Amino acid sequence: MEQLTDSHHSAAMEVTVLIVDDSKSYRHLMATMLAKWGFRICEAEDGECALRLLEQQSVHIVISDWEMPVMNGVDLCRAIRSNDFGRYIYVILVTARQSLEDLLTGMEAGADDFLSKPVNQSQLRARLHAAERVLQLENTLAARNEKISSAYRQIESDLQAAAKLQNSVLPAHNLFLSGFEADWMFLPSAYVSGDLLNYFSLNERHIAFFSVDVAGHGVSAAMLSLAVAREFLTGRISNQLLVNQNGAGESSPVAPHQVVGELNQRFCLDNDEVFSYYTLIYGVIDTTNGQGTLCQAGHPTPFIIRTGGELFPIGDGGMPVGLLPQAEYQDSHFTLEIGDRLYLYSDGITECENDQQELYGEQRLQQLLRECRMLPKHQVFERVEKVLSLWRSSEVTQRQEQDLKQPRPFTDDISLMAIERCAPRP
Repeated sequence: MEQLTDSHHSAAMEVTVLIVDDSKSYRHLMATMLAKWGFRICEAEDGECALRLLEQQSVHIVISDWEMPVMNGVDLCRAIRSNDFGRYIYVILVTARQSLEDLLTGMEAGADDFLSKPVNQSQLRARLHAAERVLQLENTLAARNEKISSAYRQIESDLQAAAKLQNSVLPAHNLFLSGFEADWMFLPSAYVSGDLLNYFSLNERHIAFFSVDVAGHGVSAAMLSLAVAREFLTGRISNQLLVNQNGAGESSPVAPHQVVGELNQRFCLDNDEVFSYYTLIYGVIDTTNGQGTLCQAGHPTPFIIRTGGELFPIGDGGMPVGLLPQAEYQDSHFTLEIGDRLYLYSDGITECENDQQELYGEQRLQQLLRECRMLPKHQVFERVEKVLSLWRSSEVTQRQEQDLKQPRPFTDDISLMAIERCAPRP
């Protein structure tokens, strides 16, 4: 009988073989032979006993007779493949059958290999060598998959942390600032978004707002949007990006087109190696009279909806930030009366596609917001999200989402901000 090398013997000692046969003497003969070759052995008299053993013990290879009472080898093989034992089990069927149809039946049931009765020792050794190679490959792949899964879990954890960071710089909902109330909706296409928005007090008389949309998606776009937000934050606190101070210590807003121009200069200087850009709207409102000024830099055109339903777009387009250092920007002026709402949005809304690749478009959005002009802002946002979800999904997709109880994410980041001039509070 061929002797195993030490290295093979060591590897074989790690492998457990389950022998399944209704003949006790045949199991004993097979077990004695395999034990001499260094395998661990366990036995079962039929398929049902084998399944119970597989649930209790770590078995790597099953050698099963085809013909058995209670549950034959083919049914056992099917049962093994339909259950999850936490590892791959290599199955060898032993049979006197030789027809192609029978072999196909065994393979369809999930058998890995076949042995003819009576079993030839050399053939059995060869089959077991092949089984060990397959199991070693399975173990290697499992280890690599675990490393990939671990890396994915770490990436997912980091993305969740990044999402929390991004959400932390969003403003409060229903924030009331000197007679103006602002609210927003924010739907990232992934964990994090290239969209970002904010509104804040600039000084005792003015409030400021911005909406930014970085080209691209994912982490790099989100990090750039946070960098833009940081510019506005530090511009309020530590330098004169947003406000000018006179000798008496009084502050006045810097014109929005100058703010955007300065941001463009800064970003172009830092944008030599990696090409990127973002669209932006930055604006200021005088809270004493509702007069406002904004600069549009490639962002979708904002608009005002008056209480009577009239709609007034504001802005002339403009060049995105980061494309041309010498780009020039212009201001647009507007006035908000009591009850008027100023809307700013990202192109994820208007460029949302349906199944026919038709864009939702600016006109549909404007009409929808006109129809909702008397609703509270949070209800307006709920309506917009619902309408867009229905727009981009067919009836089949909607049923699938309902079955999964989880809507599929939008393909682009979506943000919408509303600023309303309110009646004086008593």
